[in-house]
Amino acid sequence: MKHIFYYLILVSCALVACKKMDSTYRQFVVTDGIVYPGKASKPVVYAGHNRVKISWLRGADPTLASAKIFWNNYSDSAVVTIPPTGDTISYTINNLPEKSYSFIIKTYDSKGNVSVPVELFGASYGDVYQSSLLGRPVTAGILYPDSVAVKWGGADISNGAYAMQVKYTTISGKEKVKSFPVSDVTSVITDMKRGTLYQYRTVYLPDSLSIDTFYTDYSTSKPFLFSPKPWKIIDFSSQHPGDENLVSNVIDGNPNTRWHAWVGNSQYPHFFTVDMGAQSMITSFMLYRKTGDDRACDTFKMQISTDNITWTDVGTFNFNRLMDDGQSYEIPTHPTARYFKFTGLSGPQSYIVLGDISAYGF
Repeated sequence: MKHIFYYLILVSCALVACKKMDSTYRQFVVTDGIVYPGKASKPVVYAGHNRVKISWLRGADPTLASAKIFWNNYSDSAVVTIPPTGDTISYTINNLPEKSYSFIIKTYDSKGNVSVPVELFGASYGDVYQSSLLGRPVTAGILYPDSVAVKWGGADISNGAYAMQVKYTTISGKEKVKSFPVSDVTSVITDMKRGTLYQYRTVYLPDSLSIDTFYTDYSTSKPFLFSPKPWKIIDFSSQHPGDENLVSNVIDGNPNTRWHAWVGNSQYPHFFTVDMGAQSMITSFMLYRKTGDDRACDTFKMQISTDNITWTDVGTFNFNRLMDDGQSYEIPTHPTARYFKFTGLSGPQSYIVLGDISAYGF
């Protein structure tokens, strides 16, 4: 009886040892004798432009020789050779019409045994997706003496807006394309050639695993708003006492402040002259009354100069002093100037009250 007990112990130990030895291959062997090669491990579909890339981990089965990818309910397929070495298997399916797909992967060993199928889902993108892409708008382009600031509007992030590209001419005259993340509210360019505009487009990735990038068409920027920070008032007709009335208020970028000519000691015409600090091409001016104040001018004249000596008239204009919104005045000849002179010609009072003036160009 004791010998039988020892025999059972030895048999049990042998079985345990066999189980440990065979554990590596247990996933590939079924008890009825059918062999299943190692299936595709952790497969991923990468979306593309009328194509997809499918990748998976090679796994531990050394007998794998090939794989087959099926789609369109098994009506289409591709054979993939599995090399003896390497960690990842990848295959790109090209010329794939735009839609969502179910892909089935089966692996095979050299004897033709087939694995358990693995299903995964993905999509290819094409003209339909491309036509849905919206260009991110520019809300303002501001020209500083040493840089350009581009202020962006909302981006269609839900559809895959990923980045912005700006194409421009550098100071050295070369064309350059610079990318900015879509998270930027304002993007700054420091090497753009003065006197030129830029083009911009929105970059899209249909999903985070996309292998292809989509783009909107390029749009051309509008003329820049000149930053008034380097501007200086170098001449003016008069200003009423008190800081709230300073002529410099008219170039602070804020229509809620005012230039107030001297009451009782001035009369039309009222003028001020601005040195912009750099020579630029001017395309338009924008004039604002002091917010809520109707004592602005009814007519005014604009002049420009490159040297503050010789002046050129660029127009005489009417101004609606009953509205707060800025009123734009185009200068069709787009003259180049460093200085401009505003002259109020007529108004309801002998003095003038004005909110702000701005200039546009490049």
